[in-house]
Amino acid sequence: MAPEVQTHVHRTGLYRREVLHVGFLGALGITLDAVPPARAGSPAARSVILVWMPGGPPQMQLWDLKPDSPAECRGSARPIPTTAPGIEFGHWLPRTARQAHHLALLRSLTLDAENDNHNIGHHKLLSAVNATPPGSGDYASRVDWPSMSAVAGTFRPSEVGLPSAVHLPLPMLDGGKPDPGQNAGWMGSRHDPWQIQGDPNRPDFRVPDLTPLPGYTVERLDNRRRLLAEVDRHRRDLDRDLGTRQLGDVQRRAFEVATGSATRHAFDLAREPASLRDGYGRHTFGQSLLLARRLVEAGVRFVQVNRGAMNTWDLHQEEDRRLEALMPPFDQGFSALLEDLQQRGLLRETLVLCLSEMGRNPRLGAPTSDGTPGIPDGRNHWQWCWTALFAGAGVRGGTVVGASDAWSAYPEGDAYRPADVGATVYAALGIDPRSEARDPEGQPRVVNQGLPIASLFHGR
Repeated sequence: MAPEVQTHVHRTGLYRREVLHVGFLGALGITLDAVPPARAGSPAARSVILVWMPGGPPQMQLWDLKPDSPAECRGSARPIPTTAPGIEFGHWLPRTARQAHHLALLRSLTLDAENDNHNIGHHKLLSAVNATPPGSGDYASRVDWPSMSAVAGTFRPSEVGLPSAVHLPLPMLDGGKPDPGQNAGWMGSRHDPWQIQGDPNRPDFRVPDLTPLPGYTVERLDNRRRLLAEVDRHRRDLDRDLGTRQLGDVQRRAFEVATGSATRHAFDLAREPASLRDGYGRHTFGQSLLLARRLVEAGVRFVQVNRGAMNTWDLHQEEDRRLEALMPPFDQGFSALLEDLQQRGLLRETLVLCLSEMGRNPRLGAPTSDGTPGIPDGRNHWQWCWTALFAGAGVRGGTVVGASDAWSAYPEGDAYRPADVGATVYAALGIDPRSEARDPEGQPRVVNQGLPIASLFHGR
């Protein structure tokens, strides 16, 4: 069922003529002719970079340290000072600690639900909803709530001939099937973000292929005739809504975007100095973040960088050993991104987020309520309280919003939920969170029911 329509909302959603106009271009996930932007005021952010940490890193080891808690809670984390007075990070983050004056830490993010982990958590956080939509399941479908990237790219489309929203360097897959929260859901495939599958750290990396739609194989873009022939054979299977009509001109425009000079330029990491590439780290994550910076600099509205595959941060066992492998690339790449954006003057207009779908249990080795056993050197899932990071676009760096209890287990005072994160992102982009979009049946739906977290920003 569609959410309640707010009577004061201006209806700037998708209409039949707009859907027809988008056509095949949108079916490939490149939204150049989206709905007019729904503005909530002067936007603080021109673009968004979301760093997604799938699986849920341990908040008490990284950025919500509890040094006075028992060893079973605090683990091996050693507090280190940061450039933000009064804020300490775990020793795993020496470089990010030097950028903490740019960061606001939201320490009381919660799902307020037991066992809404991984797939459900992905959906809730990435789509900014507090409840799983009816009919939605563990895998992506067209009844899912649209991702923040899809909403942002729809209401604030790119103005420079580039995709409006891009995910990289790999999708979140569970058993080969995509998780919910990565596409446009009921808004239709014409508004899906452009999913990049490729390693920007490889010397042969180039403008990537368009990701295949489910059940459909797309040939490489440098062979347009084969691609068009494949589309003609399979277009009835591409999308069963209005977006599959009026091919022809929009096909041509889609390929112009995918093969045009602006796109080639934005994806060409060879244009960056070797020293800067080294600074980000010559690994997939570091070069993906550098590519994200290039994309927002070129005019892409929303870039999501996934730090690892599905469940990468799911530290049920060997927490310290896993952190020793995971943290150095993260610390190097994330700190370099903040520093690079600041030096280029881009941080003031780019909202940077670091999110995960959950945190970790405050007790090492504790079992879960559903009977999942605990392993002494690991932590099970925890949906009650964890930390999100914000920077740029007017964010009050060097601050903490919200608080957790003595074990980083539950919020103390104000708690914030996924819809509030989404409302914050939309408001920063100048999008009214209560804006409406229309589903393929023409029904209006309010895209977000949260409240912007005003205390994250200056002057609030």
